[in-house]
Amino acid sequence: MEKRTKRILHVSLRLIFGICLFLSQFISSRNTFFTENYLLLSTGILFILCSILIMIAASKHLHNAVNGKKIATDGPYKYIRHPIYTSIYILTAGLGLIFFAWSWFIVMIVFMPLWYLECREEEKEMIKLHGNEYIDYQEKTRMFFPKFMSHIDNK
Repeated sequence: MEKRTKRILHVSLRLIFGICLFLSQFISSRNTFFTENYLLLSTGILFILCSILIMIAASKHLHNAVNGKKIATDGPYKYIRHPIYTSIYILTAGLGLIFFAWSWFIVMIVFMPLWYLECREEEKEMIKLHGNEYIDYQEKTRMFFPKFMSHIDNK
């Protein structure tokens, strides 16, 4: 696939995801904006805060790696290959919990396979750029979940 076409799909996917999440708020039938369940609300807020921290750390390490023309293997990248996507999943789950709208989770479930395919495309590009060095990195780390979560097969 041409690089420009990939970029357009990449941007479009995020825009469509955001629109779907926004529209899902109008499908949900509830009396309050946020959930009234304090456990769901606090868990959702915790998820959102964790996702923001992961995204900031991952972005910092990715920026440093790109500037150094190397593979990001520090910080969150030491444990997973796609911490930014993982943070998006965690953020979306957190938002779904605080709004407690099932439609948020449906949107997330629909988009997860699309992001997985996008990650696979990114990995093909990384192999073209870095060859065996990236393949070695793939063997040491998992895509979305750290190795200590070995019961989840996501290679």
